[in-house]
Amino acid sequence: MKDMGEKLGRTLAIALLVGAGSVISAVSAVPDCLQAAEAASAAAERQEHIQEVAGNALVTVRQHNVALRDYQGRELHTGKYLELAAKPGASHALRRSLARWNDAERTRWAGDEKMLRNAVHFTEENGIQMYAPYYMGHAIAGWGRVDDAVLSFCTRTESYTGGAHPNHAYQSWNLDLRTGEPIALRDIVTSRRAFLTAVAAAFRAQYPGREDETFRRTIDAQLESIYPYLDWDQSTVWIMLPGGGIRVYYSAYELAPYAAGDFILTLMPEGNPGLFKRADMRV
Repeated sequence: MKDMGEKLGRTLAIALLVGAGSVISAVSAVPDCLQAAEAASAAAERQEHIQEVAGNALVTVRQHNVALRDYQGRELHTGKYLELAAKPGASHALRRSLARWNDAERTRWAGDEKMLRNAVHFTEENGIQMYAPYYMGHAIAGWGRVDDAVLSFCTRTESYTGGAHPNHAYQSWNLDLRTGEPIALRDIVTSRRAFLTAVAAAFRAQYPGREDETFRRTIDAQLESIYPYLDWDQSTVWIMLPGGGIRVYYSAYELAPYAAGDFILTLMPEGNPGLFKRADMRV
């Protein structure tokens, strides 16, 4: 997990509390770090409300929904970022790791929101038509192991700042809670070759008939081209599954053209002898 730069400016002024704490609406002044885009922020109102969404047995997920509107009420940009909270009974190590993740997520969102406001400012300053509000949003894409030893999950970030279509990307976190250190894919699998062979086999089994229509050559050749020999595991998005095995996420453009869509592959120990360093996937 990466620590990121700036902190959000001033605290939100709570305007409305609805229900039993499940949704909080707030209107705030624009944070200091976002004031570079003066034209877009003039007479604009930033609104934020918090909504609880699906989590898992140990983690509650609160989704912060943000919108910036001009003086006419027109949405300039929208977005969402996440806050993760440990449920009662969770270990101290899990609580500490989630708190650190939340700090990084708030910082990441501050950068995203600044980018959105600058994009709106550029669009308006240059007379470019905005056909839809610009958007940036983070959501949970999948849960892996979450227990006293491991925190593993994947997020999906979606964005639109003009152009032919929106974009999205996956990012994963795999953390050894006992040491506080990230778990590398090479700590789990035996070798680059074993991993690429397993991914190719999983693609053919889980997406039957897609190989010929998706790749100019073969899935094996495509994997060879995108995985360098040095640091081959650094860019792979993956999570550890509770019952053993891993899940690997490829967003559009990573493995194939945008039109081919995403590919999400599950690699289990029983179907891949020789792939994992430990059959029980313990760390």
